[in-house]
Amino acid sequence: MTTVHAARSFEEVEALRPVWESLEGGRLPNDIDLFLTFLEHSTRVLRPHVVLVEDGAAKALVVARLEDFPLAAQLGYGIGYTPTVRALTVVYGGFLGDVEAVGTGAVLDALAESLRGERLDLLRLRMLTVDSGLHSEASSRAPALRLRRFAPRTTHWAARIPGSMDEFLAARSRERRKNVRRHARRLEESYGDGLKIRFFASPADLDGLYEACVRVHRTSYQHALGVGFSSDKRQRRLTELSMRKGWYLAGVLFLRGEPVAFQLGTAYRGTYAASGTAFDPAHSEERPGTYLLMKMIERLCEDPAVNRLDFGFGDADYKRAFADESWTEQDVEVFGRRPRPLGINLVQTSIRGASAAARSALARTGHLGDVRRSWRSRLAAGDREE
Repeated sequence: MTTVHAARSFEEVEALRPVWESLEGGRLPNDIDLFLTFLEHSTRVLRPHVVLVEDGAAKALVVARLEDFPLAAQLGYGIGYTPTVRALTVVYGGFLGDVEAVGTGAVLDALAESLRGERLDLLRLRMLTVDSGLHSEASSRAPALRLRRFAPRTTHWAARIPGSMDEFLAARSRERRKNVRRHARRLEESYGDGLKIRFFASPADLDGLYEACVRVHRTSYQHALGVGFSSDKRQRRLTELSMRKGWYLAGVLFLRGEPVAFQLGTAYRGTYAASGTAFDPAHSEERPGTYLLMKMIERLCEDPAVNRLDFGFGDADYKRAFADESWTEQDVEVFGRRPRPLGINLVQTSIRGASAAARSALARTGHLGDVRRSWRSRLAAGDREE
């Protein structure tokens, strides 16, 4: 017999801590303390919504939050239409425990049952692995008029971390190894003692890390996009928590005293998850980002507790170059039955359809990468002019 319990407050979630920790996987967003800290310092989050599903000895947990969410439909790097919707968001990797034993359909039914009476505009299941049982089940059971169309698919990259840097590079192509070593040698010869890398891991490092990252980030296209790094209160609290727990490790490359690249991330249950990176485009020919990444990997190789590098969300040339496994992920989003969410879906479908057609046309002509790089350069240049 399947039983369902929904925790809708911080106190009720805290009461689930023993079962949560027994079901938790290897992804940091699933950590209960990180989840609660995120919610506590997120102005748009209304409350947690965590669902425990039990079927005999099998247990599954669905980790979600109720929030007022700005839902963007983009044309290129511009925003076309961004209404705020009341959303129930299942966090990345938020299906914990033995979902297959309980049954994917039973778990999704339990989630739907826990939402009975809620006035939602949108149900968001974040970044499910495409063609997994959850992705297939969630996509197929949603009515066509309520399912978000043209949801982008993104490739997620990861690499094995061996016991030495030589072993890591040996798994790359000969040309890749040659380029890495050549650019590293040139950078070191050009700057000599003026080249420094500093690693940050403890709460005492936080102010120095953030000062360096802000200086690098404001020169980059990521800053214009509002991604890659944030120094807001919520992110500071999450970083402080990760540092106190001993998970956090960041690196900053300095050239003649100036920070020019940073790499942020957390080592959790054997996986170092990269969470943000940027470099000063004025040094792009010197490949500072790649140099710093190699030094970070070298340090990870020396840590016997780390065996995997997760490059994080999104596709990029450097991820393809240094990863050795990948999978495809996609949000599954289902709009509510009321006129407003259905109307939002209709308008955004037309915008996303036009954007998807443009991307497809550029991809067929081989110019998609060129256009993306051009936009990023313009955004970075425009940001520096402000």
